[in-house]
Amino acid sequence: MKRNIVASLDIGTTKTCAIIAERTKDNKLDILGVGVANSEGMTRGTVANILKISESIKQAVSEAENQAGIKISAVNVGVAGIYINSMRYRNFVLINDEESIIKESDVKKLIDDVRVSRIPSDYFILHIIPEEFLVDSENIVDNPIGVSGKKLEATHHIVLAQKTSTDNLTKAVEKAGLKINKMILQPLASANAVLHKEEKELGVCLIDIGGGTTDIAVYVNGAIKHTRVIGIAGSHVTNDIRTAFNIVTEQSEKIKIEYGYATPKALVRDFDINVRVSPVRQVSISLSILTEIIQLRMKELFMMIDNELKSANLKDKINDGFVLTGGGSQLKGCTELAEEVFGKRARIGIPMDLGSGVSRIIENPIFSTAVGLLMNGIPNIPVQEKEKNDYSNSTFSFKQVYKKIFDFFKEF
Repeated sequence: MKRNIVASLDIGTTKTCAIIAERTKDNKLDILGVGVANSEGMTRGTVANILKISESIKQAVSEAENQAGIKISAVNVGVAGIYINSMRYRNFVLINDEESIIKESDVKKLIDDVRVSRIPSDYFILHIIPEEFLVDSENIVDNPIGVSGKKLEATHHIVLAQKTSTDNLTKAVEKAGLKINKMILQPLASANAVLHKEEKELGVCLIDIGGGTTDIAVYVNGAIKHTRVIGIAGSHVTNDIRTAFNIVTEQSEKIKIEYGYATPKALVRDFDINVRVSPVRQVSISLSILTEIIQLRMKELFMMIDNELKSANLKDKINDGFVLTGGGSQLKGCTELAEEVFGKRARIGIPMDLGSGVSRIIENPIFSTAVGLLMNGIPNIPVQEKEKNDYSNSTFSFKQVYKKIFDFFKEF
């Protein structure tokens, strides 16, 4: 009954999204089921209330399972929040091979050296991503294995996650009855879903605007160069609207989605929006004033990102511009404001390379992270067809046991 099934869980500050898909032979994703639930218990991308988040996960997963007709037992989970850090690590190894040919074991030595590097005690290494390799201090290569040389140098991009934060995330997922296959940094997942290979080669900055945080990832020459999580996002815009007009959060979010503009330049005409605050009170909101409030916060966010890129000496290397994704990118005029602040081309990123099934449903920036988590998925997740027996507990034959052992060492 095994199929090439992958499942993902994107737990955000405002929504939790679960997707179940089947990987096809041509490496596309047939989306089988999608579930979305409101998130309660998340603060700036981190778990604040395990019980509430667990309930959100159950609701989103149940909806996806019912649509797909499949029960899942494990998921890939996105990690973000303000407790994510990154650093670069440069090291080298001398080639002892008589023929001076670089082997896989030499590359592994570099990775092992990274793993024992000094990091803060309350953090652990989430990802080790190669940026570039140098052979004999000259030749820059993508894959050094098989190249002739006496010295191999490497620069790795290291993503660090706080133990307490990820432990709470794990508890919430397990309390919902699921296991975690992989934890993946959210902007890396989103980048896999929305960026073209050519953009990564030329130099591109992904900006994933969520509810509680905004994640950025910079690619140059096809390699990741910088990641950062910023604590300003869509919920801050909503809160600004609520405070300015003295209306409830739900109404503020609705107004933002239906009428919001990120810049006055995108505004076609001005008019008043009538909002019923209570049975006895109604307020009239000018669209131009609403736009000014949204613009102030969005411009602040983009300027923070611009300063971050300049500090990292990466602004001039972003030759192919900026790609905006996530729920916050759906504000009308968002790309226009980004182009004004960054002085470079900007576009909206939506998930690519999707197959059949209900794929049309998720061709939207809000699903970028969840789709990207599927692309990093581990195939052959044990599944159980609804209305049928649970084969995951059945007796295995010797052939099945041998295959499981083989698959374990292959993945290792």
